[in-house]
Amino acid sequence: MKQLEGVISWVIMAWLVSFPSFSQTIVSGGFAQVSLEEWLEFQEPIAFKNLMANISAPGTAKGSVVASPSKSQPDYFYHWVRDAGLVMEELVSRYEREKSFQVKAQLEEALLAYIQFSRRNQETPNLSGGLGEPKFQVDGSAFNGSWGRPQDDGPAIRAITLIHLANVWLSEGKEAQVREWLYHSSAQSTIKRDLEYLSKHWKNTSFELWEEVKGHHFHTRMVQYRALREGAELANRLGDPKAADWYIQQAFDMEPEIERHWNGAKRILVSTLDREDGLDYKFSELDSAIVLGVLQGHTSEGIMSFSHEKVLATVKALEEAFYRLYAVNRNGQPGIAIGRYPEDRYDGYSSGGMGNPWFIATAGFAEFYYRLAKELELKSEIRVTSVNRGFYGNLTPRRDTHAIYRKGSPEYLQILKALRNRGDQFLMRVKYHVDGTGSMSEQIHRESGYMQGARDLTWSYASLLSAIRYR
Repeated sequence: MKQLEGVISWVIMAWLVSFPSFSQTIVSGGFAQVSLEEWLEFQEPIAFKNLMANISAPGTAKGSVVASPSKSQPDYFYHWVRDAGLVMEELVSRYEREKSFQVKAQLEEALLAYIQFSRRNQETPNLSGGLGEPKFQVDGSAFNGSWGRPQDDGPAIRAITLIHLANVWLSEGKEAQVREWLYHSSAQSTIKRDLEYLSKHWKNTSFELWEEVKGHHFHTRMVQYRALREGAELANRLGDPKAADWYIQQAFDMEPEIERHWNGAKRILVSTLDREDGLDYKFSELDSAIVLGVLQGHTSEGIMSFSHEKVLATVKALEEAFYRLYAVNRNGQPGIAIGRYPEDRYDGYSSGGMGNPWFIATAGFAEFYYRLAKELELKSEIRVTSVNRGFYGNLTPRRDTHAIYRKGSPEYLQILKALRNRGDQFLMRVKYHVDGTGSMSEQIHRESGYMQGARDLTWSYASLLSAIRYR
């Protein structure tokens, strides 16, 4: 791990030396005078270096991923199952693309350590009584304090990440390694444990990714859905057809439950149904967890694609709400800073304040636009409907309630260009609030624009790196 961090540090320093005027701008005045392209070239390796610093960090067990180095105000020095899965997905993606044998081997070493730590989590008795335990101590022992339990998006995201790794290893001819570390017909293998849990518990209520409300959640259902679909494909590939049939049937059964999240009166997808416990003041029912659910739970053949009219209507409503809510969005800078939900009272330190924009949400919107543009590029047409016309209304001069723009037409090309530009605007908003060292916290103060909350949030780096990758 230290060797890999050394390689990354050397790359960053070499880059800065090669661009002395740019490095001086960064040190003396932040990023205001730097183009988006220049900033991304600077920020991407720093974000990855800072992300890696939170994996197997000093004082933690090998393979753990701390949510943040912050140990007080707030204390995020824990291994969250959900956060760790999203972070390690960036390592899998880098491993898959990496050409250097040395770096690839170091990334694989980090991934193997994470697998071992995850196995330990799966086997550790906890207060959830199963795999829905949201977080663990950094030494791998159970966290026994009061918390929102269970959180069933964690095992789903961990499974998605490890299924991705399994498929990469299979493409490299490492089937024996997959069977040893990730999946075999025994219920004791790492991926299968998660899939068995999901397939038998997805109908149950749980706490959502914000850890505040117990019910049935769009985000949780989407990542469970993806894990089961992709898990079925892997099971078939590895000669476990009965398990595959069971997993895919559960995914199919989940589809109408996901569709239930559409609120026809409000014309948005709502985050939570069947609330049982937790916060009760989310009256708007707007939540950026919808977009994160699509990003993290989308499958090429599944429901709720990026271009789904109900998804687009929700994106439009979220952007309008957050633009009005945060003063920082009216400071003349491009892009909209996105928060969790309009009624949010968690300010990064306590739940008695006023909620702020989050880096994970703002970078997530950038990624959404890039992936939407890519999805539409593969289609033969773009359809404007009564449901999504508000979303498309600002992207084309025509204001038709119903329209079909054929592939290659001026309107079609204009929309694709506008979507990519929109993604860049969200990254420019991120750029504006990141400090001159490239560090990223959890939140952005809604009025001052300065970073707030847990410092060096690992998920913030992962979200930015994911957006850059899809860009």
